[in-house]
Amino acid sequence: MRRTTVANRVFVLSTMTAVVAATLSASGYAAGAAAQDDASPSVWDGVYSTEQAREGQALYRETCARCHGEDLTGSNASALVGDAFILDWGGLKLNSVLTRVRTMPPGRAGILDDDSYLAVTAYLLKANAFPAGSDALTAAHAAEVDVYGADGPDAVPNFALVQVVGCLDRDMDDRTWIVTDASEPIRTRDPEASEDDLLMITRTIPLGDNTIELMYVFPDPAAYKGHRVEAKGFLIRRGHMGAPDAINVTVVESLDAACRP
Repeated sequence: MRRTTVANRVFVLSTMTAVVAATLSASGYAAGAAAQDDASPSVWDGVYSTEQAREGQALYRETCARCHGEDLTGSNASALVGDAFILDWGGLKLNSVLTRVRTMPPGRAGILDDDSYLAVTAYLLKANAFPAGSDALTAAHAAEVDVYGADGPDAVPNFALVQVVGCLDRDMDDRTWIVTDASEPIRTRDPEASEDDLLMITRTIPLGDNTIELMYVFPDPAAYKGHRVEAKGFLIRRGHMGAPDAINVTVVESLDAACRP
């Protein structure tokens, strides 16, 4: 089948796509695509210790401050804290953050031992005001811990890279491509069409009752009209404007020639 990809992305969003594609793995995608288990621990459950975070702060100052600033607490603005942290990592497991931390500093990945990288990750959690607990964070535990902000696990942040499944159609004015009966947007770390095992998972996603507008779709996906499709891109929330939410598209791919069984 022909694959439809974006040719004219907004600069900031295309930059984000490059970062996502270059730094994160399919395992991170799978964690975001799967529905979160209510029984899973989260970053709000005290998954690191105060002492571990203290050690991580010292390590951060030695190895990370040159690029990210001397201290992440207080009023210091950084891509590692606040809304930016949730935008990057919300909806994923904490081991995705740990995997990224292990690639630091640039050009010198692996200069710290695993306990040190865990400590730095614990410091990032402290800097983001997630509570400490009695036990130190471990790599095995990080694979179980959900990351989400104060709004809860189901709140997908604006401008997050997401995936929806639904029926490809035109709007009433026949001017805009839309996905009707769309599933709820879920976080993804892969801007390209799903393949292999992830494609099998995508095909099981049930239709929903959402309508999503598709922005900057090129080439024309007319061959997929009426198909069940997978659409990925950056979420643009517009509910306050009385308009449907939109996706700044990275890919539209047909899953089935018939939208409904």
